[in-house]
Amino acid sequence: MTLARFSSSLLRNLTIGAAVGVALAACAGTPPQPAASNDPALSTSRWELTSWSGHTVPHGDNGEPVILNFNVENGQGRVSGRAGCNQFTAPFSIRGPGQLTIVEAATTRMACPEPAMQFEADFLDKLQAVNHYQISGPVLEMKTIDGQTLKFYAREKPSAAAKIKFVYVAPQKVACSAGVMRTTCFQIRERKEDPWQLWYGNIEGFKFEPGVAYRLRILEEKVPNPPADASALKWTLDLVVEQELISK
Repeated sequence: MTLARFSSSLLRNLTIGAAVGVALAACAGTPPQPAASNDPALSTSRWELTSWSGHTVPHGDNGEPVILNFNVENGQGRVSGRAGCNQFTAPFSIRGPGQLTIVEAATTRMACPEPAMQFEADFLDKLQAVNHYQISGPVLEMKTIDGQTLKFYAREKPSAAAKIKFVYVAPQKVACSAGVMRTTCFQIRERKEDPWQLWYGNIEGFKFEPGVAYRLRILEEKVPNPPADASALKWTLDLVVEQELISK
C-alpha cells in the first residue's frame, strides 16, 4: 500500500471512529427524562371500587371490598390493596397530568369461591389497561384504553396495620361501667348467631340512632399506650353496610 493510500484509509477510519465516539458520548451525557411528579390527591385516601360497567362490585355482603392504596417512596410509586380475594401490589407511574400507568401486579395466593376469583382476575387485568384518571372531590375515575370506566370513592386512609372488620350493632345501647364511670355501651357481634357483646369504646364517625339496627364495616387499629381505663383498640367507621329500622 502506498503512503498516500495508507494515510487516506487511516484518516477515514479515524473520522468514523471519532463520529461514533461523539455519538456515544452524546448518548452517555444525555440526562434521563425526569419522571412525572406524584399526585398527592391519589395518595391521601384509600379508594374503594364502587362502579364498573358489566360487573357486580363486591362491598362486604358479596365479598371483600376492592381497595386501592397509592404510595410513593424514594421516588417509586406502588399501588396495593385488595382485589376482591387476594392482596396485591403493583408499580405505578404518572406520565403527566391525568395520565396513569399500572403494570402487572403480584398477589397473594389464597383461593376464594367463585365468582370472586374471576372478578379478581378481570380486575387486575383491567388495571393494566388504565391510561387516564380524574379526581373530582371524593370520586376517582379511571379510564382504560378500551373505553371502560372504573369509579372509586375516597375512604379514610388508616395506618398500614389497620384491620377491616364487619360488626352488627344492636338498635339499643345498654347501661355499662367504663372504669369508675357509669355510661351506655354499644351491643355488637360479628355474626348474627353470636350473642351480643358490649363495646365500651366509641366508633369514630358513626352517628348512632336508637331503634335502628346496623351492620358496619370498621377499621380496627391498636392504640399505643392507652390509659388504664381505656380500650387498647380504636374503631373507625369505614362504611354503613346496611341499616334497618326496628319496630318497637
